[in-house]
Amino acid sequence: MYKKLLIQTIIYSIGFLFPKIINYAFLKFFTKYLKREEFSLYTDMYALSFLVIGFLSFGLENTYFRFLSKKNHNKDVIFSTIVIIQFFITSLFLILSVNSIKYLVSIAGYKNHPEYFFMFFIIIFFDTICILPMAWIRANEMALKYTTINVINILVQSIFIIYMFYFYTSLKMIPFIPKYYSYIFELINSFTDKIGYIFFANMIASLSNFLLIIPIFLRKVSIKKFNKILAKEMLNYGIPIMLGTMAFSINENLDKILIKRWLSDEINGAYSACYKIASFMSLYIRAFRLGIEPFFFKKSEDSDAKYYYEEIIYIFIILGLIFYVLICGNITILIDFLIDKKYHIAISIIPIVMMGNLFLGIYTNLSIFYKIIDKPIIGTYISLIGVSITILFNIAFILIPNSSFMIPAWGTITSYGSMVLVLYFWGKKNFLKFYTKKWNIILHLLFAFFLVSYIINNKNRIEIHFFLQFLYIIIVFLLEKNNFFSKLK
Repeated sequence: MYKKLLIQTIIYSIGFLFPKIINYAFLKFFTKYLKREEFSLYTDMYALSFLVIGFLSFGLENTYFRFLSKKNHNKDVIFSTIVIIQFFITSLFLILSVNSIKYLVSIAGYKNHPEYFFMFFIIIFFDTICILPMAWIRANEMALKYTTINVINILVQSIFIIYMFYFYTSLKMIPFIPKYYSYIFELINSFTDKIGYIFFANMIASLSNFLLIIPIFLRKVSIKKFNKILAKEMLNYGIPIMLGTMAFSINENLDKILIKRWLSDEINGAYSACYKIASFMSLYIRAFRLGIEPFFFKKSEDSDAKYYYEEIIYIFIILGLIFYVLICGNITILIDFLIDKKYHIAISIIPIVMMGNLFLGIYTNLSIFYKIIDKPIIGTYISLIGVSITILFNIAFILIPNSSFMIPAWGTITSYGSMVLVLYFWGKKNFLKFYTKKWNIILHLLFAFFLVSYIINNKNRIEIHFFLQFLYIIIVFLLEKNNFFSKLK
């Protein structure tokens, strides 16, 4: 069973990691060719869009997996009902947002670029519509199909970005190239600037993703299978998750939105670029979750479910700490390959935010416990605690004169760490049993954090850094080898 789970996770990981790797390759490209204030606009638009997607998703992806695990519902009825709900919500958003675009761009400070918002309305619409068909693919264990769609999506986006930023400039210098090669560029360039090129490429990729999953809509979705009673149950289950998702979006993006408006675009550009590097941890978290979450829901009715959950989450924590040490321990080397030097002024946030992201990953995996007992409201309460802490840190950032961007960074780790602790103490009483390993986890966390702190504060001893990281992996292997290998049998 674990071997099958491992194989699925690897395939899903390719589908998730390959696009992310491409995005990180473009991170170097963007930070080289965009000014910091331009990069700030780029990240600000995505930060605002994530807040919207968090609302529009309505927690329906998790809701879909949960209702599939129940034996008293037909799978086709579940899928048709939940897709129709999603389509109605998203279509309503598109109509209202397009008709309110003048007011929205004025409030957000983008009067000169309403096209940014229009393109993002389209991106948000198609990306949200595609969430449930992609979940259907995962639920039916079509890992290869999932990966193929994601790879095609990022390739389409990459081709457009490369064309707009590089190829057209080269083509203009070659007289025998037919003029129609530059037609697309001239069309796009007529209504937006080079930051808008990125958004346009994303819009085309989102549309292509939608076209690839249309066959699923045609085969599996029918208005006749819509169930009103089931729809009400789904919304009741999903709304608390949606509130938690919105809280997460605020945790992840409020700092960047405020730094842009209270400090400067230049500082926000550097902060956002370094924050993206710290988000390396999300690659590990997401890859792990893609393979694990459907498995969690399928096992929810089994008598030995708790055992599997606890063991897998423990493994997640150990592997996550190894990932943390290897990235942060070599960050002074890696950062030169990832972002341009003019963005390095915010490098100090990376170890803090990355550890915060690991806490988020732990929380995300632990959260499966309240989802499978149909109490997502627990997650809402905990997420509200986390977002309250984030807001407090950001208020302090605004009110303290000459404050540093380190305040929001510490807010990230404090917020996610608090959420893990609250969920842990609740789960200890209601579900979790692996708190018998709590001292193992605490020692692993402290060991990794202090090791990274030592390495960062002693930058000139590269050979010692490598030795300490190697020693760390050996120690972890010796301590946990029996636990790891027993799970692969």
